[in-house]
Amino acid sequence: MASVPATTFNKDIDDIKCCKDGSLALACNNLFGNSWDGSVCLYKTLEDIPSLDKCLASVVTDSIVADIVPLGPGRLILGLDSGALEMLQLTPDEPRLLDTIFYRADHDGCVTSLALSPDGHWLASSSWDKGIKVWDMTSMECRKSYAPAHSDVVWKVVFSTDPNVFLSCSKDGKIQSWDMRLEKPATVLGRCPQGPTTLDWQPLSASCYAVGMQSGDVAMRDLRKPDTDVFELSVSRKPLHRILFSPDTPSLLAMCADDAIVRVADVSKADDHIIYSSEEHTDFVRGLCWRSEESSSVLLSSAWDGRVLQHAVSPSSDVHHGDTPREEGTCK
Repeated sequence: MASVPATTFNKDIDDIKCCKDGSLALACNNLFGNSWDGSVCLYKTLEDIPSLDKCLASVVTDSIVADIVPLGPGRLILGLDSGALEMLQLTPDEPRLLDTIFYRADHDGCVTSLALSPDGHWLASSSWDKGIKVWDMTSMECRKSYAPAHSDVVWKVVFSTDPNVFLSCSKDGKIQSWDMRLEKPATVLGRCPQGPTTLDWQPLSASCYAVGMQSGDVAMRDLRKPDTDVFELSVSRKPLHRILFSPDTPSLLAMCADDAIVRVADVSKADDHIIYSSEEHTDFVRGLCWRSEESSSVLLSSAWDGRVLQHAVSPSSDVHHGDTPREEGTCK
């Protein structure tokens, strides 16, 4: 399918992802006016953002881009407000384009999140339609459809370290574990009176995950002790939007809420978990992405202020306030 490159850099950056080749994929949306629209911009370096002239390639989408998952070289899959999944491939010849090679609108509501299994074989998608679908990445066929998976909007899906098991959280207050090998795959892990809004699984752990709440709190949990929190941390007065463990330092958990602050917690500490905080953004922070560098864990954040900021984070006993970031684990 022929693609239409973006002619404007939309400043509502709802997601940022680091691709395997080091390039950066941005979900650049326009959330102003009566007609919202979306686009994806692919950049080689942080310093090239937000120039469209320096963009490797861009494409206008048919609706808001909610989530991006990088796949192979130059390949991305998107979750869209239209309820569709769209796969893009970067063309090899100039001018570089992001061509659509797969598009399917199976959800009856906005896609809220995507999750790729650790072996790369499965992709789970969640939606406002209360359902979860699991896609075979080889054939791009929907192999499992859990509808309804919850009794309200499914905010987030995330795979565990087992490629057959993923978690979901919903506006209905439930967190559920799904084992695709079972006839009855869903197990309710618990209800959250504060309202779960987001999840992430701790890398390398067989049982630990974190939950972000409507209340602005984050809870660390262990499947082996489903009735108790390992600990709970007050992060913001606003609902949590996204939480993300560092793949290189699994004790580091990046967090953003419905505010302009980027925070990082060290979940291995006995107390004083917040080790980094930055208030450099001037609008809601929406995207978080870790990338590897030799000296430290580097966190990238994107926001509705149209900027992508870089934060150097390392485990420390003292809180570092990153007021001037460069613009460019185990359970206890």
